[in-house]
Amino acid sequence: MKLWIVMCIIIIAIIVGGLLLEQSILKATDYLSHNLDAVKDAVRDNQWQVALDLRNKVDDKWSKQKEIWSPFIHNHDLNTITIHLTRLRSYLENEEKALSLAEISELEVLLVQLHGQEVLTLENIF
Repeated sequence: MKLWIVMCIIIIAIIVGGLLLEQSILKATDYLSHNLDAVKDAVRDNQWQVALDLRNKVDDKWSKQKEIWSPFIHNHDLNTITIHLTRLRSYLENEEKALSLAEISELEVLLVQLHGQEVLTLENIF
């Protein structure tokens, strides 16, 4: 009987932990997507310094989240987003409008995919 109680507690802890991680991912990806939209608007208006400052905010938030998520999410996915943020910085510094917008769009897609992969669904479980 004690074994069943311990197993139930462990299962509940795993489910609660998964739900908390899912909420963390949802909040962070929404925040990052919102700021990337602001970067996109700044690029379209040729406000390169504003875009670079906003991109730095995104990078700071991403660095914090990456540390939290690294034990739970495949590092390849995390590193891919980091690489794209680095490319975006380079494009913004060189005022490359088309390349910056393309990189932002790719980052947005990666964030949506990251969220989709980590959501607790039957498809992701099996």
